[in-house]
Amino acid sequence: MANVLITGVSEGIGFALAMRHLTMGDRVVGLARRYPKALEKYENFTFISCDFKERIQVNSVLESSLLIWQEEGFSTVYLNAGMSGEAPKLALNTSFEDVNEVLLVNALVNKALLDWLLSCASKPSVVVVSASIAGQRYRAGMLAYSMSKAALEALCGVYAQEHKDVFFAVLGMCNVFTNLSENIINHPNVNDFEAHVQLRNRFNDDGYAVSAEQRADDVINIVNRRTSLLTSGVFSEVRALLP
Repeated sequence: MANVLITGVSEGIGFALAMRHLTMGDRVVGLARRYPKALEKYENFTFISCDFKERIQVNSVLESSLLIWQEEGFSTVYLNAGMSGEAPKLALNTSFEDVNEVLLVNALVNKALLDWLLSCASKPSVVVVSASIAGQRYRAGMLAYSMSKAALEALCGVYAQEHKDVFFAVLGMCNVFTNLSENIINHPNVNDFEAHVQLRNRFNDDGYAVSAEQRADDVINIVNRRTSLLTSGVFSEVRALLP
């Protein structure tokens, strides 16, 4: 039985990962704003309410709710929580506050979590990061999201160099049906951005996008084979690693 920490556990890939690990008999600690009621039947599931947009709340979780886990630590960590902000939206119309909020949730809070995790008596064996090609390939309308994912990938790249005993699996989750992806492709502004119109059309094609459950299975399989498929701290797209 392994100890697993998952952020963004209330829905999407985070929820699917929790389900997979719980059915495997692992102990799962999940962080999110909303309680995933479908997981309450599992005795080995612990939920900690946390809004990553509230830094004071994050500090409180690290200083109190997670303290009982500091000695045992977590063998596997999924830094999965994220937000797209108001994307797609022109950079000139994207406020400093909007950028700051997305950066906080998608990148800066993860630094605080990593610092706490790496101070535990038992460090994680692997940290799995929900990254995005948006952090490397830039599209109009995606300023805040692209900045946050670029920062997240840099964060993990540096930490991988400084902590060789922890494997950082930095994975672009690609074409998945989640609230985040659907919020982007169905945004009222989407018709102003040709690349996003094309993306929306691809999502409507049979077989292009996969379910969160399928992607969770893909991620677990990749992580189990990480030493042969990945380089710690280096971004890889999940779909490029599939058979």
